[in-house]
Amino acid sequence: MSQPPPEAHALVLAQRNFDALSEEERLHWSGQFPKAKPAPTLPYPERVIIELANTCNLDCPMCRIGANGVNLTRVMPLEAFRELATQLFPHVRQVRLNGLGESTLIPEFGAYLDVLARHPVQVELITNATGSVPIYTRMVDEGATLLFSWDAAQPTLFERLRRPAHWDVLSRTVQAVAEHAGRARRERQLFLLFTLQGANRAELPELVEQAARWGIPHLLVNVVKQRSDAWIQPCLKELLAVFAEAESRARRTGVRLFLPDTLAGHRVPLGSASPTAGSGCDRPWKEVVIRWDLDVQVCNMFNPYTYGNLALRPFERIWRGAFAQLFRENINSAHCHPYCRGCYYLKDVHVRRE
Repeated sequence: MSQPPPEAHALVLAQRNFDALSEEERLHWSGQFPKAKPAPTLPYPERVIIELANTCNLDCPMCRIGANGVNLTRVMPLEAFRELATQLFPHVRQVRLNGLGESTLIPEFGAYLDVLARHPVQVELITNATGSVPIYTRMVDEGATLLFSWDAAQPTLFERLRRPAHWDVLSRTVQAVAEHAGRARRERQLFLLFTLQGANRAELPELVEQAARWGIPHLLVNVVKQRSDAWIQPCLKELLAVFAEAESRARRTGVRLFLPDTLAGHRVPLGSASPTAGSGCDRPWKEVVIRWDLDVQVCNMFNPYTYGNLALRPFERIWRGAFAQLFRENINSAHCHPYCRGCYYLKDVHVRRE
């Protein structure tokens, strides 16, 4: 099939990106687009986030990607991944495997790791811990950073937030990986990733203790992405007290805790608070997301705004093109994309883990 002409591709992207905005925002963005100039000398991103699978075996209330079960047709083909590696990996430092789905569901996931092993990139994996212990320990041995999503310290609440997960099964997996990493003196490659939401807002202090029991030295706190963070305001005082208690336990146990520096616009006055993208964002210059269907998007928070598709255009043209530049021009302004307002993305944690 022949590729559409550039003007047709641009029209489709403009409709997709701008029609989702409010009328005022749409007028601004569509009015600015003809003035956006490509950036032919912009360096490659430092990090690329690759969504290998847009399907999941867990149906978490905050996400619902797994609501209809596993669908392995929504997977980036191995050959497409190889081509992507050839194009991009010589130019980037980090590759994170993450997306709206679970990468380790892919039956030939090991073959994707083989591709990664041929390139001198730092690999990260965000996983729900349902993968096999041998896959995880292989990644540890190859130097990868593993972030296990873990949203509660109470087994019953964990299973409600990670349905139909079984605490006993997944905790054995995490413990086995942590023990392996400890024996290899690679425990600093392990994180727990906690997504704060209304149902688990009291869980963090005990999860710090759980991380210490498992021998996982880092705990990263994210905040659930919803249309509004209005749920935070009524319990803000409680959340700040929970954060303070978690920080106290982290100091006592030696766990490195990473908290967001704001909650619903209020500063978090704690030593463990780290700058979030909402306090000033450089991600559109530093990283990029490639979805399972080869759409190229903004960052690890999975803003649906799309720069282009690799089946239609080479990466360099997409990364340096007008849609990407328009996004960059607006990101730290009053006209930033609405999805980005109040962002809790903790950037560069992999650098600051020491």
